[in-house]
Amino acid sequence: MMSITMKDIAKIAGVSTNTVSRALNNKPEINKETRRRIIEIAKKLNYTPNSIAASLASNKTKTIGLVIPDITDPFFAQQARGIEDTARAKGFSVIVINTDENSETELKAVNTFRSIRVAGIILTSVFSGTQHIKLLQEQQIPFVLLNRWSPVFDTDYVINDNVAGAYEATKHLINRGHTRIAFITGIPEITSVQERLKGYKQAFKEGNLPILENLIVNTESLDPQSGKVHAEQLLAIKPRPTAILAYCDLLALGVYTAVKESNLSIPEDIALVGYDDIPFSAFFEVPLTTVAQPAYQMGLTACDILVERIKAVREENGEENKSDALKKQIVFKPQLIVRKSCGACLNKS
Repeated sequence: MMSITMKDIAKIAGVSTNTVSRALNNKPEINKETRRRIIEIAKKLNYTPNSIAASLASNKTKTIGLVIPDITDPFFAQQARGIEDTARAKGFSVIVINTDENSETELKAVNTFRSIRVAGIILTSVFSGTQHIKLLQEQQIPFVLLNRWSPVFDTDYVINDNVAGAYEATKHLINRGHTRIAFITGIPEITSVQERLKGYKQAFKEGNLPILENLIVNTESLDPQSGKVHAEQLLAIKPRPTAILAYCDLLALGVYTAVKESNLSIPEDIALVGYDDIPFSAFFEVPLTTVAQPAYQMGLTACDILVERIKAVREENGEENKSDALKKQIVFKPQLIVRKSCGACLNKS
């Protein structure tokens, strides 16, 4: 069954399409009886306005584009929920595109959102390329970076203090007597990866301990399978690491499996620390020590900033220069959550 249009209503009512539009949008200069009749016909036909077409025509959409690596990752899902809850409360809807940490997919996602004229974009970026950020700035499309920031462009962003989080996690393991601490991290181009590596190395330098580069591995995917594969490689090193720090809790979940299949135990043989404090990290077979960051609040904050930018751009006679407005750069403080997985024996060699 084809959807009912204003043209169909106009034909039945014996009026022009413009008259139907004015009636349904409560515009003036239309007879009250004509308005009543048109609305009654629209109700009987179950007419649904084409909000997308109307938004494109007015160039004022009520849709926000969200570009994230993977909506199935509990951390990103929590952020998406914070964004959606905030957007809904402010009269916006959210469209999500997953990139799987792929820069080409990320660029296509941004171009897709540009083509449908979203009001603004929240972007968790790989940053192996910056042409899409430049495009957004040049076209004055409001956007906010989430989790990662750009060293090239002055932008709004919402992140957590990755250096401090990784530093605290590594220092905790060092204080427990570990010196062979492996780090399974992500794509080197990602700013949060660079920052967590910096925090990891900072803890070693502060403790006057050698940084063992063969214990630092990068993974393209932040999923349990990748964590398992890289943990197997690390456990094969002689002497093997006595502790593993994972870039995120999903990687840590894969480490669990690798350690178990190697007939080793957490925390007796291998200490383990994750990052994010996703909802089920406390319910691992051995509860996971991890660095918590407020995912929901970060998503909420990013959406608040974006809506503020959207409203600023739409001001017709404001004195503010929208492109030069002072950027909001919010850094949340992480918290080390100590559970049983980091309790390996002291001074293990």
